[in-house]
Amino acid sequence: GVATVQKINPTTVEVLLTNGERLTLDFYGENIFRLFQDNNGGILRDPQATPPAQILTDNPRKAPGAVTARMEGTVATVGTAKISVRIDTGTGLLTITNLTSGKKVVEETEPAKLTEKSATLTLKARPGEYFYGGGVQNGRFSHRGQTIAIENTNNWVDGGVSSPTPFYWSTEGYGVMWHTFKPGTYDFGETEKDKVILSHQENYLDVFFMVSDSPVALLNDFYQLTGHPVLLPKYGFYEGHLNAYNRDYWKEDPEGSMLFEDGKRYKESQKDNGGSKESLNGEAGEYQFSARAVVDRYAAHDMPLGWILPNDGYASGYGQTGSLDGNIQNLKAFSDYTREHGVEVGLWTQSDLHPKEGVEPLLQRDIVKEVRDGGVRVLKTDVAWVGPGYSFGLNGVADIANVMTYYGNDARPCIISVDGWAGTQRYASIWTGDQTGGDWEYIRYHIPTFIGSGLSGQPNITSDVDGIFGGKNVPVNVREFQWKTFTPMELNMDGWGSNPKYPQALGEPAASINRSYLKLKSELLPYTYTIAHEAISGKPMVRAMFLDTPNEYTLGTATQYQFMYGPSFLVAPVYKNTKADSLGNDRRDGIYLPEGRWIDYFSGDVYAGNRIINNYDAPLWKLPVFVRSGAIIPMTNPNNNVSQIRRDYRAYELYPDGESTFREYDDDGRTQEYLNGHATETLVESSVEKDK
Repeated sequence: GVATVQKINPTTVEVLLTNGERLTLDFYGENIFRLFQDNNGGILRDPQATPPAQILTDNPRKAPGAVTARMEGTVATVGTAKISVRIDTGTGLLTITNLTSGKKVVEETEPAKLTEKSATLTLKARPGEYFYGGGVQNGRFSHRGQTIAIENTNNWVDGGVSSPTPFYWSTEGYGVMWHTFKPGTYDFGETEKDKVILSHQENYLDVFFMVSDSPVALLNDFYQLTGHPVLLPKYGFYEGHLNAYNRDYWKEDPEGSMLFEDGKRYKESQKDNGGSKESLNGEAGEYQFSARAVVDRYAAHDMPLGWILPNDGYASGYGQTGSLDGNIQNLKAFSDYTREHGVEVGLWTQSDLHPKEGVEPLLQRDIVKEVRDGGVRVLKTDVAWVGPGYSFGLNGVADIANVMTYYGNDARPCIISVDGWAGTQRYASIWTGDQTGGDWEYIRYHIPTFIGSGLSGQPNITSDVDGIFGGKNVPVNVREFQWKTFTPMELNMDGWGSNPKYPQALGEPAASINRSYLKLKSELLPYTYTIAHEAISGKPMVRAMFLDTPNEYTLGTATQYQFMYGPSFLVAPVYKNTKADSLGNDRRDGIYLPEGRWIDYFSGDVYAGNRIINNYDAPLWKLPVFVRSGAIIPMTNPNNNVSQIRRDYRAYELYPDGESTFREYDDDGRTQEYLNGHATETLVESSVEKDK
């Protein structure tokens, strides 16, 4: 056959190979193009899914400038001012060159392989090349020499995947996003060390290539296509408490799991055990078993609480009347009460968002009324609901976000989801699934998991504090509250296992230590909110060490148990029993301090960088945290919720070293623009000078 190259519109070129196969290259910017090939004769289209959902934003395209196409012998060359794509029309092999650096960043070593069941790309892997992405890959963030699954494995332990993202990027300066909802696998040199083998269960090829010189630029290429991450509302950075306060029964029992305000112990049952039934406001029984009492309990123990989910849909509902509208009134009464106390209300979503025929009133849902009339501002999409597939979950969080913004008086959505996909980040934060507390393993593998989620374009990530099940291990419980002070969200998933999950549940000294870290999290809100805003188009909040200090040591897995929280805090959680005594006082080994000076956050001791610290003293109360010399940390008064933040007060922790600047972001309620990654900034600049 005769090979040809033809421009069919200003951004799109078709290349006909000598074997008759046709490639389409569509440019979404000077450095981003879509490669499409369907040997069955199909044309560019959205991925098929039930229900339909949209991976790309409404406006994913930037003007690519002049797109050129020419044929020289058997080689078609297509490109822009930034990149050149060379296709050998005889072999079908593709090469992408970064014209700014002159470097070949992508080289196919085998032609794309399309079968009835799969599409496969094989690229050259270079010595010293590292790969990141793939979404929530439990226990992993640096994938060189590994294979990762781009599918929800419903396996929530180390090695499992709960919210995949069909996107990865390389230190060679390119990224790939597969435009599909079908599962895939990405082999980064495990099978053959000099090959990257990418495959999805799709019978045609639809993939985006992006070429940029830095991790942040590659993340922004991904955000250009699929949307910038949402900025959580301020209350979302506080502890949340979740249970089903319209389901269980509490019966007096000396062996019961919880001591209540009346001084008696009670045993909880999800079936009627002849005890008192829970309710939102005390409608159905004793007040101490109500969701309102939970809000009171946090206040009585002086524990910060930003939001509460009082129901979960698992045959519990949220009302005690015989009608949906009556139940909405129960919900409104509850949200009116919590809002007076500075706490926002959410719901689980385990069933339909909208009214459905044949569903009993107790379990009927109406997200519009729940938001507009019931005051709901938080939604957690649970596994039983999003399980039907990635497009179902993406479609759902998009629906919730739009309803929340429209009917919630321009409220910014606070959505927590699982089964995420490319695009989830523009609506929701990601949760890693149900785990068991009291076990070091669930701290250990979550550290690299959180790091990897940020490197995948999902910076808002969380998991249940000390698990949904298990617990009663004081050191593990305390260490969980400690390290999650320096993560975006915290949630207590209560009422499912045999142990209550309140911060004070294990008594002293855990209660006081947990309180001190929750208070610290509240004080750090000005800093946290600023780095959360930066994560919309910059580095994630939980940062891999190599993002600020790229070297051979940080690019791999050597620093997988520590991270930067924004630009200033280096956090090295206690994630295992090293040399613990009976009280949980321990040591931490393997803390890498990059070049520069680092200050122990709690003692003020100064450490020279470019070293590894072993035998770091970590008594039970102390999280290993270091502050970069020169840092400026904006803080507010210690508080239990957003309503207690003083508007007339700001404190700064200063670590003078030369000249420093910290640009603080505070939006005072800017809302919907964040869905599309735009915001109006109000910046407070702070700086301090001192001789070194």
